[in-house]
Amino acid sequence: MQGYTCRLFLETTLLASIANGLFACAGPADSSPIAVSPGGAVSNDLMVTTFIDARPAALVNGKVVQWSELRPLLSEARGATILREVILDRMLTDELGRAGTTIRPDDVDRERELFYATLNPDPDVALRLARELRARQGLGPRRLHRLLQRNAGLRALVADDVVVSEEAVLRTYRILHGPTRRARLIVVPTLAAAQEAFHRITGGDFFGDVAVEVSTDASAARGGLLSPISRDDPTYPEVMRDALSALEPGELSSPIFLSRQYALLMLVEVRDGDGTELADERSRIEQQVRLSQERLLMDMEARRLLSQASVTIIDAALKDAWDAMARQANR
Repeated sequence: MQGYTCRLFLETTLLASIANGLFACAGPADSSPIAVSPGGAVSNDLMVTTFIDARPAALVNGKVVQWSELRPLLSEARGATILREVILDRMLTDELGRAGTTIRPDDVDRERELFYATLNPDPDVALRLARELRARQGLGPRRLHRLLQRNAGLRALVADDVVVSEEAVLRTYRILHGPTRRARLIVVPTLAAAQEAFHRITGGDFFGDVAVEVSTDASAARGGLLSPISRDDPTYPEVMRDALSALEPGELSSPIFLSRQYALLMLVEVRDGDGTELADERSRIEQQVRLSQERLLMDMEARRLLSQASVTIIDAALKDAWDAMARQANR
């Protein structure tokens, strides 16, 4: 549930998914595992020290640090992620070749501009956020350039499949400018815990105090208080939006099942729309819908390409990292 509350809202809701998706393409954790050829990693005693392993990578107090020392550690740290990116790059290059599509430098420049624009409309703020994001993601200039190339290629492959429907335009308009409801939320791992919280609140305990004590959601620190939620906002589960729409201000919901967790909601207030006319915002909303559709289709295409790759992991440390990433994705 933390993903539901740690979100940008109102006019950045759909655009934020583009920035998130941009980095998801560096190695989507929820993509299908890539087929690994039988045999897995080659036994260590079959490994041959390569010329690269024997090369010095650095000096520490005048003593050589060889790549043979660094390489297994680097493989454990980021090797599986980087390998996934390389696999996607190669699969994408082949797919673009079959489609007769060429990615030009101006296509990559557009991806760079789009990336900054989705972070913040203020160029100075966008630059600062980009620096922070790149530091967290370990994106140096080479890796970032390949990422932008990859996005340009994926965007080119899905361009003909994008549909900007009137329904999507109206839904986005309602999310950005329509009525919203503000609520408090408690998320707990079991039905018994949800029922206990329910009885505490109905018995007189303040919802916010109970949320601080027991909720596992990121909103717990705020007493469970959420940003305003549109009835049409897919960022939140439909069952949660349905429950919220049925409440009156101050009313508490029954326990709600959310995948592997349970939730309680209390409606705080109902807010009217901001009065913005669709005609005044149509062109901007249509652009947002297009970008959102592209992002979704690009993610699907990336997963499809990754699922078709056949990979044999030779390096033992890299194989360990690859297996760990696969286990994490399957949780």
